[in-house]
Amino acid sequence: MQSNLFSEGLNLMTLGMGFVFIFLVFLVFAVTAMSNLIARWFPHVEPTSATSTATPPTSAQQDNQLVAVLAAAVHHKRIQQNSL
Repeated sequence: MQSNLFSEGLNLMTLGMGFVFIFLVFLVFAVTAMSNLIARWFPHVEPTSATSTATPPTSAQQDNQLVAVLAAAVHHKRIQQNSL
């Protein structure tokens, strides 16, 4: 009786793992096919340099922005600690 129950458990486990494996293989092929279709129908377009006319920030501007972000983060953390 125990060996019959054990063999049924092994059979069910093998069947379940087989279905999951087959589903995952199918999923990999489906995602690969969809990726190829999207790449074919909507190719990636590189932006041109004429559209980006904004000047990059200077080092001093980046430093000031970093200081402002850090100050806001410290302020937010202190408010959180005081509310507890």
